[in-house]
Amino acid sequence: MSDFSFADKLETPRMWLRCPYPGDGASVYQGVAETLPQLRAWPDSLPWAQKPQSAQASEDYCQTSYAAWAMRISWPMLMIDKASEAFVGSIGFHQMDAETQQWELGYWCRLRFQGQGRMTEAVRALTQAAIKVAPKAQLVCRIDSRNQASAKVVMNAGYELVKEEAVVSDTGVPQQVRHYAWPRDLQTGQSG
Repeated sequence: MSDFSFADKLETPRMWLRCPYPGDGASVYQGVAETLPQLRAWPDSLPWAQKPQSAQASEDYCQTSYAAWAMRISWPMLMIDKASEAFVGSIGFHQMDAETQQWELGYWCRLRFQGQGRMTEAVRALTQAAIKVAPKAQLVCRIDSRNQASAKVVMNAGYELVKEEAVVSDTGVPQQVRHYAWPRDLQTGQSG
């Protein structure tokens, strides 16, 4: 458990980013089902998408995520369109190392909302909220080098490529992973 207090709701120009709650599973599942072929293209980034999906699996995710948020273990958020109240996607700092202060960002966007800049909007909002909550945290995002759309999102949001490495994936396939980080000088107002 961290000592930080995570907001349960953030506002962007077009969306609400909010903590998943018990009962959100049905709407999350609709987004998962619509986007599942695209999500399954990234088995090492989104291992959960490789498993059978159902409304109950999405509900279990929402309940578990709410508990993780309440215990300050991670900072999961659902993206909700303000105008239609439709589920847009999921974003969060899902791995937060208390010792190193490294927070790893992850996200995915529902198919019908892709290509609209919404994910960049969400990454910017959550990143700014994280900087306010934990100014010393190192905000990072690891992306399969083939996932150009995801790389574009974090770069447009202000993250910088810090390294690329060859790894053997959980599925045994060699791949290149790019590591992006929020620049410390933008975070603290200091250079170096």
